[in-house]
Amino acid sequence: MATTTDAAEPPRNARNERRRARTRLQILDAAEAVFTREGFHGARVEAVAEAADLSVGTLYLHFGGKHDILLALVDRSLELFEAYMERTADPAFSPLQRVLAGGDAYLRFHLDHPGLFDLLATGIRAVDGTDETLVRNVAERVDALLRAFAAQIDAAIAAGEARPVDAVELTRFLWGAWNGVIALRHQIPGLRPTTAEIEATLETGRWILREGLAGPGLRGADGGVGDRLPLPRIADPAR
Repeated sequence: MATTTDAAEPPRNARNERRRARTRLQILDAAEAVFTREGFHGARVEAVAEAADLSVGTLYLHFGGKHDILLALVDRSLELFEAYMERTADPAFSPLQRVLAGGDAYLRFHLDHPGLFDLLATGIRAVDGTDETLVRNVAERVDALLRAFAAQIDAAIAAGEARPVDAVELTRFLWGAWNGVIALRHQIPGLRPTTAEIEATLETGRWILREGLAGPGLRGADGGVGDRLPLPRIADPAR
């Protein structure tokens, strides 16, 4: 007959699953740090295990090897990217602010998870043996995010807050511009901006976007927008 304590305890299988999930997360956290520091090709499974404070044998109980860890990190990258971009739809933002929030979401994703950002931006193409299914999955999910962003531009136009513009073309331009600015951190010394300089550059880009895209109803006598439409900030999706 089970005691009260026994009955109150979760089933052993449930406890094991939670423990397994925590260990996988621990490994992925360590792999993100190691891959960011050393790159995929330079990273060793032993270094990931050491960073996770686990034995190599324990790591292999959860992942078949470095490539399997990469696949899991790609999925994590996509989930995080989606979470950051979903924050741009905050109902507290006006339609045009949701568009402007996209630049901050992109920046925050890069600042909080530079390795995962690089993985989506360029890293997947650099990994030998990456199957076409993975590449297609990434392309489809990122394309869905870009289409959702273009829909936000169209919504701002429909609300009269933004000037008429081809939303798909503007989305493509902004995606390339944001990626390009952030990619400058991989430039050679002397051309490589600091993190603070990258942040300031993207903030200038958001200011230019606001001042150029805003409709006449948001403009003052001087033709500018300024504080009539503050540049929005994106909260950390993990909070």
